Amino acid sequence: MDERLLARYREYASTEEAFAVLLVKKHLAQAKGNWVDVVDCRRYEMSPDNLHFRFVRGGLYKRKLHPQYPPKSLYTANGKLDEHRYYLMMRAITWETAHKDIEQQKAAKLRPLKFELTGVSYDRNRDNKNFFRDDAPPEIKALASNLYDRTDPLWDKALQYASAPEFVYEIRTAKVIEHVA
Repeated sequence: MDERLLARYREYASTEEAFAVLLVKKHLAQAKGNWVDVVDCRRYEMSPDNLHFRFVRGGLYKRKLHPQYPPKSLYTANGKLDEHRYYLMMRAITWETAHKDIEQQKAAKLRPLKFELTGVSYDRNRDNKNFFRDDAPPEIKALASNLYDRTDPLWDKALQYASAPEFVYEIRTAKVIEHVA
């Protein structure tokens, strides 16, 4: 097993580019059977989800090189396959092959299929004018008539029903910008 390749791949796998590639593969049908080359991207910094991007732009290159995977027997000990190590190595080899293939195609001045993917994150409750959620009991909702009077003992329980921002993420566009033959 090539430990240097695995180390480089593990370093790459936690980058913004790696998550952008996953997002494109998930939401752009034309990415199937192509290598994804991310040129520019911007994540939603405050989002806990690594797949929430404002935009991802790049190119799709036809797969001309194909990864050569090692036999499973190299990752088998006492008749048991170490699936984690085997699949991690497969991903690393695929990643390395993709980068080699993309670089060769760029050097040959082959033009990719350009794509753009945009997403938006917004508060689902932004237009909600109610202080309490809809599922709050009526006696709790009645407290909303005077929010400045917090003397009612129900307030201890009421705040768990307060409307809070609920951020959602949506893909707005996932399209091929330019088709080059």
